[in-house]
Amino acid sequence: MTSLENLSPGRPSAAKSKDKLMQSLEDVEPTRRVNFELAASNHQKLRIQAAKRSLSIKKFLTAYIDTLPNE
Repeated sequence: MTSLENLSPGRPSAAKSKDKLMQSLEDVEPTRRVNFELAASNHQKLRIQAAKRSLSIKKFLTAYIDTLPNE
């Protein structure tokens, strides 16, 4: 039989979940919102290019920005 002194209240996975959450939060870079006006024709071009790559506009622009050199 199991000894009762090894048992503790609470969910067994709670400590592991909290550790994983804290680690994931440490790796997150702060974000900034970008919002700008775009001509309808340019928006359509952007949507088409993103769709050709099966990406959202956000993911498409983020991937493009990631290719820019750090200065």
